Amino acid sequence: MKCSRCGRDAEFKIRYAGLSLCREHFVEFIDSKVKKEFREQVRFRKGDRILVAVSGGKDSMHLLHQVNKIFGEWRDFEIMAVTVDEGIGDFRKQCAEVAEGYSKSLGIEHKTITFKEYLGLTTEEVAKTDNELAPCTYCGVFRRKVLNVFAKEIEADYVLLGLNLDDFAQSIVMNVTRGDVARLSRLAPHHERVPGFVPRIVPLRRVLEQEIRDYNEIENIPYVRRRCPYASMAIRDVYREFLDNLEKRDPAAKFSTLNFFEKLKPYLSVEREKLHPCKICGEPTVGEICKACELQQRYERKKSGIK
Repeated sequence: MKCSRCGRDAEFKIRYAGLSLCREHFVEFIDSKVKKEFREQVRFRKGDRILVAVSGGKDSMHLLHQVNKIFGEWRDFEIMAVTVDEGIGDFRKQCAEVAEGYSKSLGIEHKTITFKEYLGLTTEEVAKTDNELAPCTYCGVFRRKVLNVFAKEIEADYVLLGLNLDDFAQSIVMNVTRGDVARLSRLAPHHERVPGFVPRIVPLRRVLEQEIRDYNEIENIPYVRRRCPYASMAIRDVYREFLDNLEKRDPAAKFSTLNFFEKLKPYLSVEREKLHPCKICGEPTVGEICKACELQQRYERKKSGIK
């Protein structure tokens, strides 16, 4: 198998594109996709403050690498990395240490923030208290809230997320099967500014999870290989398996899912004018209280033994 670009021995077969690539051209292929997403999703301006959410896993560490590679030489805006420690034993502490070390090696400021300091609880405490809802239900909602609150505190103009194509396709199918049009319409990237929300950008959304894993090995990008100990409890794994099986028959299945969403998104509407501050925390919500505060109230009831 020879490289489609240079004729040298190829190591990577890109089935959905009909390409075989050597290491050098595989890296160029991925870089070009990420650069294209940046161009299509956002135009950074001089003086902007960019917050990169870095969990310490392969995707977010790859994103940090790309941000430095693309903008490191000539950027005239501020870049900061943040890790949200949900309070999951030594797992996230290890992730935060790896994220901080790599950020510093790139000359990027890094900060770790915690559920405990922002919400007064941890994911471990929630898991021990509520055995009816999966910890991931709490964790995802809380993480989005804490990240948005912190982004506003530092006056960030954008938040960059390391969501790969697998993640994105799973989210699309999950929202479709749940009939959740509102949440589907709110998927990043965000091109409009909504009061109270910092726009989120997803530059890796056309890069497959395996491609990121391969790229990181080539470029020696450090990351924590462990999965969150609660990950297997999440419903997302059901959608992951479904899409992976579909991809075996149709290599472009995940891309087609994303392309379908892109064509559909202009027709989706969310009544943004109905957003108002949560009565408890002040974060934007469509109800009287936001989902995070609703879950916090549920946790407190469970903790107190109230049904």
